[in-house]
Amino acid sequence: MSPTLYHVPKTISSPIVQILHELNAIQTNQVIIKTLSFADLKTPEYLKINPMGTSPAFTDDEHDIVIWESGAILSYVLHVFDTEYKLHPRPLLSFDSSTASSSSSSSSSYSSHKELATFLHLQQYIIATVYPFLASLLIHTLKPKSEQDSTYVSSSKTKFNTVIGPILSNYLGNSSYFMGETISTIDYLVAKPLGNAHTLGLLENFPTLDALLCKIRDRPSYDIAYSQNVVKDGTTSCECRSLILVPGE
Repeated sequence: MSPTLYHVPKTISSPIVQILHELNAIQTNQVIIKTLSFADLKTPEYLKINPMGTSPAFTDDEHDIVIWESGAILSYVLHVFDTEYKLHPRPLLSFDSSTASSSSSSSSSYSSHKELATFLHLQQYIIATVYPFLASLLIHTLKPKSEQDSTYVSSSKTKFNTVIGPILSNYLGNSSYFMGETISTIDYLVAKPLGNAHTLGLLENFPTLDALLCKIRDRPSYDIAYSQNVVKDGTTSCECRSLILVPGE
């Protein structure tokens, strides 16, 4: 079987699906997308693939690969399917004595240490910190008011407004995208937690983050990655996409 991504729409697997679509890997059948429900994640068949019972998982029978950490899947996908470095940094330029003179003329074909470090830092920060923080908060606020912990909700919103939001805004700065003027994996990845922040009303004080989210949502690949069905009239207005999927207890 071709490399396969096991995907639950509107979870952290959605940015990976969007990235694969932007890389033309889905359209050319380089990667198969198996769309699952939350119930599917707990079936014996799926638990053989991902014993954690979470989304996503990725398999490649030809190379005997079975992985389920979203960060590892994303990194592998970029290494294998983004060979032209459209969405992630090129390798670092080696400055050893044998190559220094010949490589100086083609340094634009390589990444700087800062570019690579920034990319890797943001990728990890979004997956390990920003996404789980906002997902947990959003799911909690969907409980009946009587069951919500108001102190937790208030302190979490304060933390976003005073720590997480400013950090992301500072990294974005005045650029069109996180890595500069060209869209990258980071922009697709951060759209998932920013969507949660938008639903929570947390982006009102962060207009540049809100504008970035709208750019990602306005791409045709967003509908494919986040929903079962494309909007009927083919429009891509970002206002129509605030729904999320919440796992059952």
